[in-house]
Amino acid sequence: MTNKERMLHMVLDDKSLQELYNYDESEYEDLYTAINSENVVVASVARIIKHLDGSTDESDQKKVYMTVFNYINENYIL
Repeated sequence: MTNKERMLHMVLDDKSLQELYNYDESEYEDLYTAINSENVVVASVARIIKHLDGSTDESDQKKVYMTVFNYINENYIL
């Protein structure tokens, strides 16, 4: 398991998030599976972890923000 996958599981393990956004953390063993999830929250968390990669550079953070923001807007159905 990679460090990114460990981080993904640390976030997705949260029971409150699981109940609120209706997902089962055990379905997402790796980053690839989570990124391709139909659950927008799971896929968004995975994208943040994948793209940010621990960077503290503000331009990198802005790119990640825009990537995730656009993904949510394109895929979240109210």
